[in-house]
Amino acid sequence: MRLHLSNLDELIQNVRNIHAKNYLNESIAAYRTGAYRASLIATWIAVCVDIIEKIRELSLSEDPAARQWEQQLDKIQPNDPAAMLAFERDILNVACDELQLISTIEKSHLERLKDDRNICAHPTFSDDGSQFSPPAELALAYIIQAANYLLVHPPVKGKVIVQRLYELINEPSFPEDEEKAFTLLSSANNLGRVKYSGVRNLAIIILKRIFRDETGVSSDLLNRLSASLGAIQRLYPDIYEEVVSNKLAGMLSEASDNRLKRIFPFLNLRNELWPKVEHAERVRIEGLINAMSSEEISKYQVTKLVEINADIRNHVFEKVDRLNNVEQAKVIAAYPSVFFKDRSIFLFSEALSFNSAEFRGNQLLLPISSTFNDRDLERVFEGAIENTGAYGINQVLNAGGIGAFFSGLYTETKTAPLNHRKLWQDFWEKVSEEEYQYNSLREKLIEDGYIAPEEEDDDDPIPF
Repeated sequence: MRLHLSNLDELIQNVRNIHAKNYLNESIAAYRTGAYRASLIATWIAVCVDIIEKIRELSLSEDPAARQWEQQLDKIQPNDPAAMLAFERDILNVACDELQLISTIEKSHLERLKDDRNICAHPTFSDDGSQFSPPAELALAYIIQAANYLLVHPPVKGKVIVQRLYELINEPSFPEDEEKAFTLLSSANNLGRVKYSGVRNLAIIILKRIFRDETGVSSDLLNRLSASLGAIQRLYPDIYEEVVSNKLAGMLSEASDNRLKRIFPFLNLRNELWPKVEHAERVRIEGLINAMSSEEISKYQVTKLVEINADIRNHVFEKVDRLNNVEQAKVIAAYPSVFFKDRSIFLFSEALSFNSAEFRGNQLLLPISSTFNDRDLERVFEGAIENTGAYGINQVLNAGGIGAFFSGLYTETKTAPLNHRKLWQDFWEKVSEEEYQYNSLREKLIEDGYIAPEEEDDDDPIPF
């Protein structure tokens, strides 16, 4: 094993701390001259110095664990070698277990460096007087490991920051917008310098809050939790994929019905995770939809999913068809969708009261009216004109505020249908024959030249 000298020169330039760099430079110089024992000793000192400097750096950023260890360092006096040795013996445990600067595997490699350094720095007292002489390959391997594990990296944060970030996500000030959440969490003070295990733990904690916590999840909190997951996905896609692939299915299978219902608003935010839901849980989700009341369907945003989830859409259609007209209108009005267009037009046409006619027109039809084609508009007009209500009285055309609905419908649809002009002219002619007065609609039709303004009587009135 041999690297070009330029590789080591490049390596030394990437070491962050000047003091650790000086020791690693000595190690490389010793390695190049064949003084491999000296190289190991200098490499170990570089590791110790780097960890100490990272402790001080993290302490400045108010990391509680780092602050405690800095206080321990400050207590060590220059004339107290015993305290120095005690700290040095435990330094890798601190770096791994307390501060999570290195992983368990990295710690085991550096433990071997420490053991070999001790052998190099002390006589072995062997019978034949021979001393340990590390091979060049081992000295070089330790240089590269020390640099790759520690020296070239900024101090990353561990379990302490995971709790702080989770608490931050739960605060009302945390953004619900995913782009803003990404900006906040990608900061070096947040997820920008967190170990793999820290990011993974945070993602798991977020999923647990959604599907395992018995405490309710408000829509605002769910938005914040989803936005934070989206930020993790962008920052650490591999970690995100590993967590949702290995953890989500288990959490759903263990969730009670009340907690499993949270899957509906969650999928509205993160529908890309639907493939991670296993078949058994999909069967449960179908059962939930069938068993939910119309109020629960609206509360858990089930009908909203018809826009983005074809599998759930079919179950929702079947559920809605089993509801009565009043329940259907309320459920669809919660999240109007073009997928309910035919049903919405039918419900509008079948209104049994003035209030229901206005509600269904404004809440079911207007939100999706920009998608209407000529036939849709024609069906709305036919339903309005032919409605007989509950007592043989037209509940649509006689509703007090229905004129505002028709005015809004005209504005939303006039640029789409090819036969828009004729449809509105015919409708206006029919309602005018029945002497319905929809002033705001008439003004718009006159303004666009669809109908002629009414002629004013120019005769002077009789003065008595």
